[in-house]
Amino acid sequence: MKIKQLKIEGFGKIVNQTYDLKDMTIFLGDNEAGKSTILSFIKYMLFGFENATTSNQEFNPLGYKTYGGQISLTHAGKSIHIERVKILRSGKPSFVCQIIDGDQVETLDEPSWRDFIKPLNVKAFSEIYSVTQENLQISTVRDYNAERLDDEWRLSATTGSVALFDHRQTLEKGRDAIFTTTRASKKPINQALADITTVQAEIQDKIAEEQALLPLMKENEQLQQTIVSRREAQEALDVDINQLKRQLSFLAEYQEYLQLKSQDLTQILSPAEAENLRRKHALHDQYLQEIAACHQKISDNAQALKALDTPKNQFLKQSQTIEKLRKLKVDYPQALLAEQQIAELTVSRMYLVLTILSGLLLGISIFVNPLLTIAFLVIGSVTAFLQVRANRQFRDTLGKNQAILSQFEVKTAYFKPWLSVESAQVTNKIAELTELEAAAQDLQLMLRRYDQSEVTEKLSGLQVLDEAIFAELPDIDTAPKLLAQWAQQSRDLARLTRLKEQLAGVFDLSQPFDDEAAQILLNQKVSEKIHRTAELNDLIDTHSKNTAVINQQKTDTTLAILAAKLARKKELLREYLIEFATKSAQISLIEQVMAVLSSETLPDILQRASGMLAELTDQAWQEIYLDKDILWVKNGQDQSLRLLDLSTGTRDQLQLALRLAFIQSKHLDFPLFLDDNFLRFDKKRRLNFSNMLAALAQNRQVILLTSDQTLMPETEGTIRL
Repeated sequence: MKIKQLKIEGFGKIVNQTYDLKDMTIFLGDNEAGKSTILSFIKYMLFGFENATTSNQEFNPLGYKTYGGQISLTHAGKSIHIERVKILRSGKPSFVCQIIDGDQVETLDEPSWRDFIKPLNVKAFSEIYSVTQENLQISTVRDYNAERLDDEWRLSATTGSVALFDHRQTLEKGRDAIFTTTRASKKPINQALADITTVQAEIQDKIAEEQALLPLMKENEQLQQTIVSRREAQEALDVDINQLKRQLSFLAEYQEYLQLKSQDLTQILSPAEAENLRRKHALHDQYLQEIAACHQKISDNAQALKALDTPKNQFLKQSQTIEKLRKLKVDYPQALLAEQQIAELTVSRMYLVLTILSGLLLGISIFVNPLLTIAFLVIGSVTAFLQVRANRQFRDTLGKNQAILSQFEVKTAYFKPWLSVESAQVTNKIAELTELEAAAQDLQLMLRRYDQSEVTEKLSGLQVLDEAIFAELPDIDTAPKLLAQWAQQSRDLARLTRLKEQLAGVFDLSQPFDDEAAQILLNQKVSEKIHRTAELNDLIDTHSKNTAVINQQKTDTTLAILAAKLARKKELLREYLIEFATKSAQISLIEQVMAVLSSETLPDILQRASGMLAELTDQAWQEIYLDKDILWVKNGQDQSLRLLDLSTGTRDQLQLALRLAFIQSKHLDFPLFLDDNFLRFDKKRRLNFSNMLAALAQNRQVILLTSDQTLMPETEGTIRL
């Protein structure tokens, strides 16, 4: 697997940068130029973003919202593109992974990508494939003795890191904290054993103390049993007393029950019969009220009709009168017109007067003024002409109108007794006739209003209905009394039922209850209770005194408390033993695994590492070998030294050789990352290191992050930061 390109949108101090990587890529830059940031970006792109903790640095870009980017890889002829991007403060990062094989594109989710890249994980990336000055160093002599340092070197060479060694050290420390030897009294197991022995001794002492109190304790137990039996008898006596008191408290209800039971409540109306009686009585009352109202109305109508029986009303209510008024009403317009025309004909007489007057004035004006004479002559001529013409019309129409008025007078003669003598004009007569017509109409309305036939018919119908009720229920008039009696009997029957249900739990209703005998029995039982209470109190006092004596002779810790304490101590010892056995088994398993690895894997790693160390040190150190679980290094003079005796720089070179050998032995095709891990190399060994990297780059991708511009010559794969 090789990394082909990094596209950083925002990561730490690096924003919107793209880097193309070769088989041998060198990121060259000063301190804080971003070399470690690029290494972290590669780790985050492959294995996901990590939350900022004490061990994880946060790489949120300052002043830029987009966090993350893309990485492109190749593996087994396939192209792999991974993108992890998130917008700060807006949720979880996105993940896109595509594997392109020719025309086929496969998309993987996060779990599938993790499965694809196995066995590589973030821990192996950080501790094995990312070679730094820090993770190459083994603990110094000040921290460990020579034996432990050799052991750590051996485990590091076998597994590629000191993680397993650290885990074993933690297990051993935890195991030794629980138990080492029986002489270590402060260890938890020894303390638990000592506590158990102490508690067991206290239990034995307590048992001995209680055996001395056995007779008194036995007597107290018998007293307790007697007290219990007396209390039970007392409770039974209380039950009897309470029962008698309850019966006597219900004595009034019991007597009421006996009284109601003695009544005959079986011959009462049924609810349906009572409802029918109540409904029919209500109808009877209604009919009586309506009959009375009809009689009253008949009487009122008779009086009203008597008041209306006057001569004028007798005249007006005749059918002949009404018919004549109706026919005469048709002649009103013609009579009024005739009277008006006669009045107009009288105007012609005025023309005659004016003619005579004009003649007189004409005679006078002849002597006064000629013009005035001419004027009076004209007026006289005109009035004379009008007079002549009016006389002819007057004679024609006067006869017609007088005939009409004469006929009208004949028709109104029927009503003359009820008309005023002074009313000679037609208009006045018509007004009086109109009043007579209105009075006749009002009289007809009054007569219809006081018509007795409808009331008489309703009265007959009500009497028939009321008689039908009497035919069905002859005693309907006594219904209120019967209903009141039925209501009282119903209440008594309901009361009897409730009393029976209430008293059934108090009395034996099948037997008569003697209240006097019950009162006598109650008094006897109360006296008996007082006597037994005094005896019970004496027993309780004796038991309390014995208990006080027993408690005085006991210690503060009872046997039950000691037994519980012993059980807790044993459970604690069991937990310590399980934890000790678990840690011991884990340590043993690690040692077995390491023994197998030392015999199977370590020889190949040491052989590879020997060649690399010889190359780095110009053959000064030629072989690394294992002897009795101790790593030795042989130099060109065939001398062997333990790792503890090597210089610091040589130990760095040895650890680098072991790390590279371990990576080669695993045959994992994954890039190797080196971040300024050669700080303690001299000039010659740096050159050897440079040549070694060039050789390694022929078989796997090598990515070097350094600030040393003289380590390797710049090539196409050099990227300056």
